[in-house]
Amino acid sequence: MKQYILKIFVIAFIVLVSCKDNKQADKKEEVTENHEELDLGKLIQPVPFHSVLKDPNYYIWGASMVQGDDKQYHLYYSRWPKSKGFGGWLDYSAIAHATSDNIGGPYVHEKVILDGFGKGNWNEQSAHNPHIKKFGNKYYLYFISHVNKDFGKKNDTENHRWGQRIGVAIANNPRGPWEVSKEPLIDYQEGKGAEGYMVNPSVCKTPDGLYLMIFKTRSNKPDLKNRMIQCIATSKSPEGPFVIAENPILTDKEAEDPFLWYQEGKYYAVLDDQRGLYTGTHGLALFTSTNGEKWEVSKNPNVMKPEIVWEDGTVSELQYLERPQIWLNEKGQPAMLFCAAQLKKGKDSLSLPFNVHIPIKTNN
Repeated sequence: MKQYILKIFVIAFIVLVSCKDNKQADKKEEVTENHEELDLGKLIQPVPFHSVLKDPNYYIWGASMVQGDDKQYHLYYSRWPKSKGFGGWLDYSAIAHATSDNIGGPYVHEKVILDGFGKGNWNEQSAHNPHIKKFGNKYYLYFISHVNKDFGKKNDTENHRWGQRIGVAIANNPRGPWEVSKEPLIDYQEGKGAEGYMVNPSVCKTPDGLYLMIFKTRSNKPDLKNRMIQCIATSKSPEGPFVIAENPILTDKEAEDPFLWYQEGKYYAVLDDQRGLYTGTHGLALFTSTNGEKWEVSKNPNVMKPEIVWEDGTVSELQYLERPQIWLNEKGQPAMLFCAAQLKKGKDSLSLPFNVHIPIKTNN
C-alpha cells in the first residue's frame, strides 16, 4: 500500500514539473513572438557637418570604428590615390588609421597601417574594406587582399578579383603593432557554398561562444554560377580557421557588403541593396535570422536611402551609399553607422568618395 501511494506521489510530481516547464516554454515563446522587431531606419538621425572623413588627394571608402581602452575612437578606412581613378581600389588600396575624441568625429588621419606584402604572400597587393572588432582583450582587423595569379579569366583585373581573400590583423592595442595572418582565413573548401573570390567579411560572437562570419562570394552551384551571393562560416576562434557552411544564404536576389551583429536574441545584418531587389528601392536593407543560418528580409527592411540628411535639414543625394559598418555601444545597441558615400553625379560629380558617420538613436 505504501509503495502504491509513493508511486502515485512520484507520478503527480512529474506531471506537475512537466506542466510548469511547458508553461515556462509557452511564456518564453510568447515573449519571443511579442518582441518588437528592430526598425533601424526610424533610428537614423541627421548628420553633423563634421561627421565626414574626406581627402582631396585620395578616394576614401569603407571605414570601421572601435573604441580603445584609451577612450579614443579609432577608425580604420580604405584609401587609394586620386591619380589611380575609382577602379584603382583593387590594386592600390591601403588601410589607414584615424582617431577622434568624439564618436562622430572629426577623425584625424594618423598613418597607413596595412598594404600589400608583395610577391610570395597571399596578400600580395593592396589591403581593402576593413572590419574592426574587439574580442576579449585583443583587436581583430579583418580585411581583404589578393594574389596576382592567372585564374584563367579574361584579363588581369578579373584575375586579381578572383584572387581576393579574407585575412585578419591582430593587436593588443588599436594603435598596433599588428600581426597579419600568414594565410587567408577562408579559401576554397570542397563541397561548400563558395568559389572564386571571398571578400567583405563581418564577424560576431554567438551566444554559444563561436564566431560567425558572413562574407560575399560566388557560388559553385550551377544555378547560381554568375550571381553575387553571401556565405556564412564558423570558427572556435576569431582568428580562424573558419569552416564554410554547405549552403549559401540570400541567394534569391543580389545584395552585398553585409554587416552582422547579435542583439536581444536575434541576428541582424545590414546589406547594400544596390538594385532595390529586396526593398524595392536602392539603399541599405535589414535582414534577420534566429539561428545565423537561415536569413530573411526584416519586417522593417528599409534602413536608409542613398542620401544624407544634414543637421540643418538640407539633403544631399548620393551616387553611392555602401560598405555599412555599425558601431555598437556598451549595451550592444547600434549607435553609429559608417558608410562609404559619393555625391550624386551633377554639379558635384567631381567630388571624391568619402566616409560619412551617421548617428543612430539609442534607448539609454
